[in-house]
Amino acid sequence: MKNKILEFLQVEMLAMTAQKFTKAGLKTIYFLLTMSVFVFGIFCCQVRAHSDGAPLGCVGSGVDKVVLLCAAPGNYTCGITACHYQYTIGSGKGKFMLFVLDTCKPGEIVDILVSFKQTDTDYHGFQIAAQDRYFNRLVGTFINVGDDDDTQVEAGGLYATHTKKGTKQRFWHVKWKAPPKDFSVANPVRFFAVGVEANNDGTSLGDYVYIANRTIVVKPERTKKEEVSLRKKE
Repeated sequence: MKNKILEFLQVEMLAMTAQKFTKAGLKTIYFLLTMSVFVFGIFCCQVRAHSDGAPLGCVGSGVDKVVLLCAAPGNYTCGITACHYQYTIGSGKGKFMLFVLDTCKPGEIVDILVSFKQTDTDYHGFQIAAQDRYFNRLVGTFINVGDDDDTQVEAGGLYATHTKKGTKQRFWHVKWKAPPKDFSVANPVRFFAVGVEANNDGTSLGDYVYIANRTIVVKPERTKKEEVSLRKKE
């Protein structure tokens, strides 16, 4: 009987010890994750760097703050710690919009208008990227618009953003080249964009962040055989 009681007590003590370690481990993991987000925000989203262009990957596809560590690349927004975090995303009076065609051909160059309306400030910024449905991969290439020095491309054309000069306007013209014919696109391609309405006071406070998205379908051209086949069916 005594042996059974001792065995029971030993099992209980082991369970309690394991529970303590588990709780301590979870607290440690939570602390490390929180600190990682904080440090990541400081180094990747320094507010003074925004005038020269947004940090990579702030495209605002609906994932923000702590969740960014588990998200696909480029899925968080500028509304994180050490960035423009004071107000809830989309809570400002302004309107942030994208204008783009609904369809295009492989390799076609598409014009995109990124625009602010009903805004009271003189300083604005943006970033845009294109993702298809295959694990949210970045597709296509953004290209510079002639001699336009209001916008610039980043990461070899995976992103487009404003320049320092471009922060003093409310709309931007960018171009995106669709993937070529031999690239299998998981349609539709979705353009994710983030816009910042800034007060230019040199801090991360008092700025509003907006997100906008539009979709486009990359449709390959039909071959002559396919056109003949369609006509016969009709």
